[in-house]
Amino acid sequence: MADQIEESSVSILEILVKTSYHTQITHPTNQQCDDPAAYGSGFIVDYDNEQFFVTADHTVHLDDYKEPGNQRTETDYVVSIFNNVTPPDNFLSTVITPLGGFYYTEQFHLDKPKQAAELLDVTVCKMKPINLKYPFLTDQVTFLGKVIPAGQYKWKIKKECFSEPDEKTEYLIFGKIKTWLEDGIRLNRINTLKSGLKFIAKVGDYFLLNTPEMIADKQDWEGLSGSPVFSITGDCIGVLCSVNEGSRSLWVMPISKVKMMIEIAIQQEQSDITKGT
Repeated sequence: MADQIEESSVSILEILVKTSYHTQITHPTNQQCDDPAAYGSGFIVDYDNEQFFVTADHTVHLDDYKEPGNQRTETDYVVSIFNNVTPPDNFLSTVITPLGGFYYTEQFHLDKPKQAAELLDVTVCKMKPINLKYPFLTDQVTFLGKVIPAGQYKWKIKKECFSEPDEKTEYLIFGKIKTWLEDGIRLNRINTLKSGLKFIAKVGDYFLLNTPEMIADKQDWEGLSGSPVFSITGDCIGVLCSVNEGSRSLWVMPISKVKMMIEIAIQQEQSDITKGT
């Protein structure tokens, strides 16, 4: 991605806007996907010519992360991507693309055999032809005097852009926060750019990053879960999972875990084809 920036003068803002996908989360019993329980973010990875949607696992399993000790409840919420496209038969609405078949996992620690499995806060699903019926387009974004027009195609992240963080580089996150439906029709949302993020250390399964200033209000971050975290040069280091209000701390799932989950999904898909399922 860094080479792409240098060769075509693509700005980091354009990369951030075009690789971040805004999502809504609905309960599986809400078959019309018209009563959002939450909003989130995600991104699409182009991995060996296959497309995978990546987000934080807690956006798919809202109830699992509310249980004491974070336990699986077997309730998979429906994650839908906003296409930013108006359907031809209803100019008052916007197309959303519901996804299904997410791959997720838990981790056991061999040195702590009596400890319960820990939920891994990243999940992926393979994009199928039905998920690509409508294009994924930008809405208009204006930041620092730069404008990303509405109606441009969103981008996918290639695995060649995966990278490890370092302490000298600045990291950034873009997404939508404070989303609400006005009169049950008009979607209102606020664009936000989180910049000046610094890598501190790897703590357990996560990268710990610090913000330049104290996180005073968690709502300024709600909706960013699942966002890709980029370096200033356009390399992706992982997935935003959570922040600590009253601190400068945010927690990022390393891109190596994303790669692992995608490879698990590929193996499972191939196994299902072999079995004829």
